[in-house]
Amino acid sequence: MTAMNADASPSSHAPDHAANYEADYIIVGGGSAGCVLAARLSEDARISVLLIEAGGEDRNPMIHIPAGYIKTMVNPAMNWMFETEPEATSGNRRIKTPRGKVLGGSSAINAMLYVRGQSADYDEWAQRGNPGWGYADVLEYFRKAENAEFATDDDPYHARGGPLNVATLRNRYAGLDKVMEAAASCGYASDVDYNGASQDGFSYYQVTQKNGMRFSAKKAYLDAARRRPNLRVLTGAHVTAIECSGYNDHPVAMGVRFQRQGKTTSAKNANAQNGDARTFSARAGHEVILAAGAIQSPQILELSGIGNPEILAMHGIAVTADNKGVGENLADHYISRLSWQLSSPLSVNAQAHGIGLVGAVLRYAMTRRGVLSMPAGMLAGFVRSRDGLAGPDIQYHIANASFANPEKREFDTFPGMTFGPCQLRPESRGTVHIASSDAFSAPLIRPNYLSTDEDCRVHVAGMRIARQIMESDVIAPHVLQELKPGADAKSDADLLAYARETGVTLYHPVSTCRMGPAPENGDVVDARLRVYGVRRLRVIDASVMPTLISGNTNAPTIMIAEKAADMIKADRTKEAAR
Repeated sequence: MTAMNADASPSSHAPDHAANYEADYIIVGGGSAGCVLAARLSEDARISVLLIEAGGEDRNPMIHIPAGYIKTMVNPAMNWMFETEPEATSGNRRIKTPRGKVLGGSSAINAMLYVRGQSADYDEWAQRGNPGWGYADVLEYFRKAENAEFATDDDPYHARGGPLNVATLRNRYAGLDKVMEAAASCGYASDVDYNGASQDGFSYYQVTQKNGMRFSAKKAYLDAARRRPNLRVLTGAHVTAIECSGYNDHPVAMGVRFQRQGKTTSAKNANAQNGDARTFSARAGHEVILAAGAIQSPQILELSGIGNPEILAMHGIAVTADNKGVGENLADHYISRLSWQLSSPLSVNAQAHGIGLVGAVLRYAMTRRGVLSMPAGMLAGFVRSRDGLAGPDIQYHIANASFANPEKREFDTFPGMTFGPCQLRPESRGTVHIASSDAFSAPLIRPNYLSTDEDCRVHVAGMRIARQIMESDVIAPHVLQELKPGADAKSDADLLAYARETGVTLYHPVSTCRMGPAPENGDVVDARLRVYGVRRLRVIDASVMPTLISGNTNAPTIMIAEKAADMIKADRTKEAAR
């Protein structure tokens, strides 16, 4: 084991005076994947682990109250506040792209929805040349991670005893029950386990909560692990580059450079100063692991000279390794929201204002129940846009609420209902690339939403099916009017125009460091998540997904890290035996 620094107490946050740090494994990014890796690798007392996170501790109470996501999603102290570049396919708008900047990463600010996707998603990964990543291979890691409160002893899909608490919502709501009843009247299944044998149908979301509070990857994995003397966690440390040296012109990752107590690491205030910047280096005795997410892992690779030589040359960065797939193949879920004004009080809008809010706060304080325990979406729906499909290609995030200002999360004063459809497997692909050689400048995010005919068709189909359900005999008597896009939006062209002008990211960027067997075709890492062209360097986060899975991406990211930790341990054992 590489010796830790003398001041390397896992709970120490005092200023560091040593210019260098050492550990067997350096993990860049304390998000969902990084927390898992730090915990699992440090289980071996012979191995030293250094986890480096640009954000701070998760002390803000809004992180832990589920409904607090309304605040954390727009707080630059916990969110990188990235935005997309304006694109014609999404109304030439800059679309906010939240990413967690805090221990726990995006699992500390996300919607807490636990969705694995369809078995076919992972079988496709394996079929693309990634052995060991089929559904039969990854299911054990979903179960290893999980403490499902609702699991039975003979449940083949869920398990108890893992670090990550998964719960059902603590409340059912008459309005959402009515939506399920309406969906059933249209031929859709209800009360399904969408993480079980089949994804089809409508049900309340499973959530990463415990006792009505958020249960982030940091709570699940890192809190207990930080008591180990072989794990060091540095916060407020912004990694600026991977340090490599060449052996016979074959680069080797030796460590990382990072800054502390200098420039702010907020993308919005990239050039602001917060005292004198202090640059440090950390040396990896065995491997450097990038777990900075689908936006920042490719950014750090490019800043380190690992990427497309043409892009690097534009910014005066010397080439460490020619890896043209870095930052390419960006896939993300795009969601537009339809909303209705209700004539019946089947909504939680009243509990977001005045005396209703006071009551909701008191209820949550006493019982950890009610609207403050709500995730961003409460009811899930998985449906097919047309006959003949092997599985659902549309997902709904449904809330018995409506918003006067969705961006600011301001609720309407009257009862409302919202459906948010997204296409599960979009064809559109975008890019993430550096804007400059300045590590504190936000990268250029170009998702290219709704850029194919099929993406447009499926999205419009999702909007029409939502209307079909809300116009059914079951729920129509409770509807006063369609608010958005409104009754005047009748044609497919009208609906598509609304989606282009109002849609937003569902916060699921993936594939910018794609896993696959062919670097010449844009793959960045191999099936063991090793970066092509650079030894002792891996990427382990959502960026390695070969394709976007059919659902929310936090659960698969945790699964990837669980599996990767076992891979790293196995590779280390093999090397030691040589």
